[in-house]
Amino acid sequence: MSYPFLNDALQAVKSLAFQRVPLNLVSTYKGVHFIERIEPIKIGVDSITFRAPRLQVCVTLRDPVYLYSRVLPETVRAKPQLLNTNPQELRLSDFSFNGNLWFDRMEQRVQPDRPIEVMLKLHNRIYSASLRDISLHGAGLMLYIGDQPQFDVLVNTPVDLRFDLTPTTPMDVHGQVVCRRRVGSTMMYLGVRIFPSEEQTRWLENYIVRRKLEILNELDDLINEQMEPQTAADLYF
Repeated sequence: MSYPFLNDALQAVKSLAFQRVPLNLVSTYKGVHFIERIEPIKIGVDSITFRAPRLQVCVTLRDPVYLYSRVLPETVRAKPQLLNTNPQELRLSDFSFNGNLWFDRMEQRVQPDRPIEVMLKLHNRIYSASLRDISLHGAGLMLYIGDQPQFDVLVNTPVDLRFDLTPTTPMDVHGQVVCRRRVGSTMMYLGVRIFPSEEQTRWLENYIVRRKLEILNELDDLINEQMEPQTAADLYF
């Protein structure tokens, strides 16, 4: 299957929607990915309406969400414009390609339950960063670079991280930068591969499982809130 709109994400998704081809929808809530197959049901001028995913996924929807398919040239970013649960419809707009194919995560990622400062040693200098999320062998960091507009980090640069994942569990771990991107004019996101010891690995495994359960329980609470008293009528984004 092919289509001629390789540089226009809206037209690419429309082409599939006209053929009633389902797409995979990805949303994220506190680091946890939720993936669901959704079917197109209406095509507008600059939006496409899909049959809404299950309620647990609906609660996680934020701007943006991502769409992928083996017949799309790249992963598509979209904005959830309007969600109705009765009838079950999800309207997406502002489609754009993000420059990459979609690859499933190798490991579960979670966002900590509190702000965590990371002391990042890079090029023999110490920087302060915040921990956005963590997996068994990876960490996402937000680094403030406001007073260094030319600051950059090469992929594969070695780093050392020190942080307290819980108040009683200090972590000192070696890492390596695997990706980086600017976030606005003052911040940089760093994706770091970490190399925990055997003991740290066992502790991280338990922490991630426990934290994911907490996040899923939070979602259940949100669903219950939406169901009372208006039976999850309409959610607007």
